[in-house]
Amino acid sequence: MIHRFLDKLDPLCRLGFGKPRQLLGVDIGTTSIKVCLLKKTKEGRFALSGLAHRSYDHDLLHDGNIVDRPFVAGELKDLLDAGSIRTRNAASALSSYSVITKRVTMPVLEKEALESAVRIEVENIIPFPLKDIYYSYYIMGADEEKDRMMNLLIVAAKKEIIEGYMKTFELAGLNLCVLDVDIFAITNLIEQIYTPESSSILAADIGASVTNIAIVKGVNLEFTREILVGGKHVTQELGKPQNLDYREAEEKKLKGDDATGVLYDFVANISSEINKTVNFYVATKPRETVGKIYLTGGSSLVPGLKAQIESDTGIGVEFLNPFLNLDDGGHAPTEESQEFFMPVALSLSTRRNESAR
Repeated sequence: MIHRFLDKLDPLCRLGFGKPRQLLGVDIGTTSIKVCLLKKTKEGRFALSGLAHRSYDHDLLHDGNIVDRPFVAGELKDLLDAGSIRTRNAASALSSYSVITKRVTMPVLEKEALESAVRIEVENIIPFPLKDIYYSYYIMGADEEKDRMMNLLIVAAKKEIIEGYMKTFELAGLNLCVLDVDIFAITNLIEQIYTPESSSILAADIGASVTNIAIVKGVNLEFTREILVGGKHVTQELGKPQNLDYREAEEKKLKGDDATGVLYDFVANISSEINKTVNFYVATKPRETVGKIYLTGGSSLVPGLKAQIESDTGIGVEFLNPFLNLDDGGHAPTEESQEFFMPVALSLSTRRNESAR
């Protein structure tokens, strides 16, 4: 499992005042906020305790930064009040396009020497001064081809982005204990639910502004990329001819009514980019295959997209259902489409054991 990006942010969590009974998962997207609260069952699994999702016709994020912190904080308060959620310990995730990830190979070292080596590596590969970033790393395991070498994933983000999240959660009266990266949360969830082992899998999170793609083999994150294409542009274009508001145009997009060239172009573009990613991966690793593609995100619901990807890649495509990770005692969401919006928030809420380490 790929661990959280930044270690325990909240002072109470950092000082180890016991692990919280529940951890609220909060996913702030370009045009939506999703919150999910899970509870642990007697069998050691999770059941759904609270769920809320709200969409907006304006952007909440710009270049990874929260645009209006008081507004987002207020919306978070409203969502928690509406869902009667009292938990104040939270986990959230940065948009992957706002972080820098680098996979590096280094000699096997003791912890202190490794910390120094990683710091030097960060200075060499991250195009920002150390004083302007937070960074973390994850040891992926021994390198299969080089003796006494190991692979690491280094992740960095600008301090202004991190501190913007921290301030927003503080304004909302929440303790931000865990901060991850959205695509990491999704691949962790796929690992938990489907436990793919025999071949690599590709995960695609198709959102409003960005499509995040990751390829995972076992517990190792092999490849990530971001495509600056999402469903928001399609929604806007579909609404123009009839002067529809954003929500009406969004509904039209997801129903595929009066499909136009912009909808066809979106499907073809996303499918083509996923196919290119698969081809690049197998070209660089001829012994590997991609056995399954998992789709999530609100824009993955666009009619025809799943079939087009299957046709272009020749690989089976499945929609990620995060609720398969829950105990039967968890009540089902009232809206069927919630499964496409909730993977990140749900995955984050499972991280309660980590917030007090």
